[in-house]
Amino acid sequence: MDEAIVGRLQVLGFSLYEARVYVGLLRHGPQNGNEVSKSAGLPSSKVYATLERLAAKGIVHTVRHGSSVSYVCITPGELLHRLREDFVEPLDYLDKALPPLAVFEPAPEVVTVIGREAILENARFIVTAAEHEIYVSIWPDDLGAIDGALTAAHGRGIRIFGMFYGDEPPAAGSWYSHGYRQIVTDRIKGRMLTLVVDGEEALVAHIPRRGEASAVRTRNPVLALITREYLHHDIVLQRAQVAIGLDEWDRWWQGDPDLRTIILSGRTAAARTASKRKERAR
Repeated sequence: MDEAIVGRLQVLGFSLYEARVYVGLLRHGPQNGNEVSKSAGLPSSKVYATLERLAAKGIVHTVRHGSSVSYVCITPGELLHRLREDFVEPLDYLDKALPPLAVFEPAPEVVTVIGREAILENARFIVTAAEHEIYVSIWPDDLGAIDGALTAAHGRGIRIFGMFYGDEPPAAGSWYSHGYRQIVTDRIKGRMLTLVVDGEEALVAHIPRRGEASAVRTRNPVLALITREYLHHDIVLQRAQVAIGLDEWDRWWQGDPDLRTIILSGRTAAARTASKRKERAR
């Protein structure tokens, strides 16, 4: 618990020693320098310099009793109030000052995003910015990174239409589970994350079985439209499969040579048979 608190305080500008001293004083109350060194786990040569820095910031105060000196820290409430003031004011200022500095309009740009973590962070931000609707196609491996943002968007009244490559779709929004997961993952040698928000911004990612994940993110209106239409058609087709029945659906597309080629992308008969068995075993 203490190390987690120390870590968060460091994020907010404390040094490691400063954070440990504050937590030590908060947990154990007034202490002299030697006691602070022990409770905070600091070398004795570092404790007084750290206490002086915290005192200069008004986070630690000295209390004198005759010739002895002890140290106390401000309350958590006061610390949090000060930290909020320190961070909110600069953020409010930058919120107004930064946009006029932009020398280009990024809307039509297509940018490349490299790495799964960066892709998921971009996806989370796009979902958070949604105002009207979200279309999304995602696998269970990646859902955890944006599930909270989707739930929050649903709570704001954002319409969510999703295709889920897993067995238990999210509760927020309208979802369908894809019926041919093994076929898809074999065809693209991995998985995809596809997202379009308000018909204006899209993210299309490929997360391969081997190698580095990559994506494109764009506000280009044509590419956003294509992405939305792809997701729209995929969801409609899945709904048709459910309505018609998967057995009847299989007979239909397997009886059409062109559809077999499109769906299976030229895989061998053995691969198709093995894939079919996996799908049926789910």
